[in-house]
Amino acid sequence: MRKIGGLDALADLHRKMGGERAEIPDVQEGEEPMNGKRPTNLYVSRDRKARRGKEVTLVEGFDPGEHHDLALSTAKSLKALCGVGGGWKEGVVLLQGDHRQRVVEWLTREGYVVKQKGG
Repeated sequence: MRKIGGLDALADLHRKMGGERAEIPDVQEGEEPMNGKRPTNLYVSRDRKARRGKEVTLVEGFDPGEHHDLALSTAKSLKALCGVGGGWKEGVVLLQGDHRQRVVEWLTREGYVVKQKGG
């Protein structure tokens, strides 16, 4: 069996199996990929209130009406990144456990302006 190396070989194999190459939209420098519909600031904090002592990481700053789809996709990505459960409710992304540092790093890498709340 031949060893496949590199992404080009994988792309060739994909084409041979009948797959098509995905078109990636061009994003100009300085242009927002979500057409400027991103929240200006996101706030990351840890909370234990009314949760029987269990910690959750909160990401606040999404407008429930305007950023619904963006908040859902962000929640899904963060849950997969941290390997935990969670969800989205009333403009707040909730993650089970204390994952503030990892969440801040990921959101910053994605281009969000992030501030931490609490100690």
